Amino acid sequence: MKCPGCEYELWNLKAGPCPECGRPFKPSEFEFLANAVRFCCPHCDQDYYGTSERGQLEPDAFACIRCGNHVTTDNMILRPAEALGGREATRATNPWFETKRKRRWFATIGAGLGMPGRLLEATPAIGGTGPAFGYAAINFTMAGALGLVLAMLLLFAGGGAGPLVFITIASVLIPFAYLFFWTLLTHGLLKLFKQPTPDGLGRTFQALAFTSGVWLFGLMLCMGWPLGFIAWSACAPIAVRSAHKCRTSAAVVATLVPPVLVVLSIFALYIISMVGVFTSATSTMTNYGWTSGTRLEWEVIPLANELRSAVMAGNPPLHGASLLGQNSPVFFNAFSDANAIDPLIGQYTASALDAMSNHQRTSELAAITAGWPADVTAHRIGRIVFTHHGITPGSDPGLWLMIELPIAPGDDFADAVHLSGASMFNVRHGAQQAIDQQNLLRVAEGLPPLPSYQTLTTTTGPWTVANGAPVAPAPPGVP
Repeated sequence: MKCPGCEYELWNLKAGPCPECGRPFKPSEFEFLANAVRFCCPHCDQDYYGTSERGQLEPDAFACIRCGNHVTTDNMILRPAEALGGREATRATNPWFETKRKRRWFATIGAGLGMPGRLLEATPAIGGTGPAFGYAAINFTMAGALGLVLAMLLLFAGGGAGPLVFITIASVLIPFAYLFFWTLLTHGLLKLFKQPTPDGLGRTFQALAFTSGVWLFGLMLCMGWPLGFIAWSACAPIAVRSAHKCRTSAAVVATLVPPVLVVLSIFALYIISMVGVFTSATSTMTNYGWTSGTRLEWEVIPLANELRSAVMAGNPPLHGASLLGQNSPVFFNAFSDANAIDPLIGQYTASALDAMSNHQRTSELAAITAGWPADVTAHRIGRIVFTHHGITPGSDPGLWLMIELPIAPGDDFADAVHLSGASMFNVRHGAQQAIDQQNLLRVAEGLPPLPSYQTLTTTTGPWTVANGAPVAPAPPGVP
């Protein structure tokens, strides 16, 4: 039987302050194995054995059979039963402190999830913050291994080392930052509620750290992180109550306020970001008036505007991905379609090219286009078909610069951006007719015809003069 504050052996002592640290103790506060402890009368030393489920006396007050004095559990002197040998008499133990125990990490995780209150009762308050910190560090590092795997996938996908470093550090440091924030706020609220905290801030830290094993739910995909957050928030109040022996209601409120604040903050950030997206989309549609009357996606509009501006300035890009960049309003999701949110461009994803420096991106795109033939007519990235090749500022205003294909199957309309604005055509009943009409303009301007609509939607190009469909004869009444 050890002091909860400093682990001083309390056998053969009366209830009162611990001789080592001064923390008060009572025999009734401990949980023992049945028949493992001798409760000895303080007057005549007659011994009795605890037979209850908690290893305590039943009843807990009676007249001693030898001397007749009235005795209670808490004025008895306790000694371990001789039959125990070297075994511990107490039932509750913190496996993390049993350094010779096999699989103590797994046992501590199970105890933190299944019986967090008993785990803290068996944890010494003095000198226990170091082991608690080490235990939490292992949990956060192991849970962060999932972030490391995701970062490695990004690295192999061409995302560079930046995401690898950021995700790995964030996966470990963010839970630690949350743990310290949680500890400070919970302990402050306990003080505000005038609850006993005899062992100080370190005891609150122990309660939260030794229940952090459930954070490993984050290793599960999809709902792992939210499940770990909820499980940790559910176990922590029980541990805090047992650690400080405070009111249950106060422990619950003080411990749950920080997680609730985190959830509300995330929700508020989400609302703010969505409002920002909506505002940005509205502003985009307002600023680019030439898009009125079309169904261009809001993230495609900056791409189309940059392309029109470049062509009108006589500086058209050879490759559409040249419009990406840190200083560009064009983001990689402008190319997303139903088949690929982040489509491949050569050996890199669109997001990887977007994150590169201008010099590196230019170099990579130059390597991609080095093998292109000189007579490129069009090429495609995701849902965007670039048809601006050969068009100059003085070309026919009706010539298409790019086509936004339907982002999802079943969408009836595609949008074509041309020098004078933008227009729509029906992909179910008029796609090829629209292409044929465009090819008439192209031939009149001395440009090669575009491939068939089916070709444009099933491959990525680049297409050349040889891929162009024969120009359909002009319908009656069309010059």
